[in-house]
Amino acid sequence: MKNSKNEWCKDYDACPLEDFLINIDGYASSRSKLPWMTYEDWAFKAALASTSDVIVSGGKPIALSYSVGATDENVLESVSLGIGKASEFLKSIVLKGDTNRSMNDPWIDVVSIGKMINRKFVKRSGAKKGDYLIQIGYLGYGSLSQKLLEEKININDIDKKLLDKTILPDLQINAYIPISKYATSSSDNSDGWISTLYNISLSSNVKILLEAIEMDPILRNYINEEEALYSWEDYNFAVTVNEKNLDEFLEECKKLNIRCFIVGKIDYGLGVYYKNKKIENRGWSW
Repeated sequence: MKNSKNEWCKDYDACPLEDFLINIDGYASSRSKLPWMTYEDWAFKAALASTSDVIVSGGKPIALSYSVGATDENVLESVSLGIGKASEFLKSIVLKGDTNRSMNDPWIDVVSIGKMINRKFVKRSGAKKGDYLIQIGYLGYGSLSQKLLEEKININDIDKKLLDKTILPDLQINAYIPISKYATSSSDNSDGWISTLYNISLSSNVKILLEAIEMDPILRNYINEEEALYSWEDYNFAVTVNEKNLDEFLEECKKLNIRCFIVGKIDYGLGVYYKNKKIENRGWSW
């Protein structure tokens, strides 16, 4: 897909089209539906995942559209309920749903549409030396999921409220407002926190000096910092802001009750360093 300037959208989390930002994500249930999820949960999180890319690019969520391949009517009904629940949570509308029969493995594609503020959007490129690295939203729920999948933690030892965080992470919906006003670059955490930071490093051709990791305090008994570095599908945001706009960015976050933290700085060079040690670029990839 190309934007109006006839450029590939490789440096974008969501693609611009006139006043809108558009993203599509697709999932096969065999690869993405966690064992403790219902199909309603699965569809709900798929909608959040698609919309996360729009928010981090500076778009206000306004609409969803989806196509589903269902193995039976029960799956179809559960998916539609999940999409409806997501639209209410995101304060957006559902434009259209498309239904298909899948013989073995249910799948879903979700399109998310956002409205740009003043036709401004933010790409992964744009970070400069001296910018501050901001983490919006907590980390660690994906790492918890990983340990549960690997049976390193017994699911019966996890409080349901904590388990629910693997379905609804710490997504800061209103983050599009300060991002659209002040961010120099941004990317969302779908495939792993380090992978997300490398999105910015490689697109902006900069070195990221990561100094802190902000995990949800309720995860401290389950996840350590090293595990959190590679936590995936948390849908928290990496954002860079230059020094002259930092106070305004933080004040805007405070005013809107957006959870954000200064966790590092940008320097000349390339790659991601945590406490002065270069970190391997590892995350979900094909």
